[in-house]
Amino acid sequence: MRPTTKWFGLVALVIAMPALASAQAGTRLDGVWVRGGGTGSGPMSQWSATELPFTEEGLARFNANRPGKGPRQDFPALGNDPLGDSNPPGLYRTLVYNRPFELIQLGDKVVQLFEWDKSWRSIYTDGRAVPGDVPTGPFWYGYSVGEWQGDTLVVQTTGLDGRAWLDEWGTPFGDRTRVEERWRRVDEDTLELTLTVSDPDLFTEPWVSSTVTYRRQTPEPLNGEVLEMIFAPIDEDMFNRRIRDAAAGVSNP
Repeated sequence: MRPTTKWFGLVALVIAMPALASAQAGTRLDGVWVRGGGTGSGPMSQWSATELPFTEEGLARFNANRPGKGPRQDFPALGNDPLGDSNPPGLYRTLVYNRPFELIQLGDKVVQLFEWDKSWRSIYTDGRAVPGDVPTGPFWYGYSVGEWQGDTLVVQTTGLDGRAWLDEWGTPFGDRTRVEERWRRVDEDTLELTLTVSDPDLFTEPWVSSTVTYRRQTPEPLNGEVLEMIFAPIDEDMFNRRIRDAAAGVSNP
């Protein structure tokens, strides 16, 4: 019996499977990661070593944010950091913070588990389109769709909640901000991320971040686990009264 086209296709698929598995293995992002460098040197943002192309509105938003860290820092009790009231840090502030996160790569999504605020997000890699609008949002951690381009996971994130900050230094973004993330595993222990941030309300043009490097957290000495770190209002209020307010000379009744 002569083999049919169907059988030829099956044989070709079986032959190709090791190569496909090898390619997938080479781009896997699984692991627990913690920031290892590439931020904190810019004049305006932890994400950029150069000045940001603010519009007039964007610069006004930037100046209105009063952080407790960075070049414009003041006593936290005298600022307006959303975290001071135990609000969620949001996606990009979490990514720039020096706390671990875990990446779990599944067939139709990549799940990202954050130690800070013990939160998570899904990056959908099932071929769906990037939504033009997210009517159920905005979300503190956005809505993310990703695709593989070679060895790089390219993620489009929309639906962000503009009440959060982009980093610890008070860099603003808005509900209409769109961010492209490019995740690339350089070697067994190194992961790199760059952002392209677009928002015509706040920036005159899209801008590309510095490259942020994450190191794989090994079992020793850091346990290799994502732990619980939650800003509970009951704890934050106590900390504010005993330490943050006292440091700024703010008295509490």
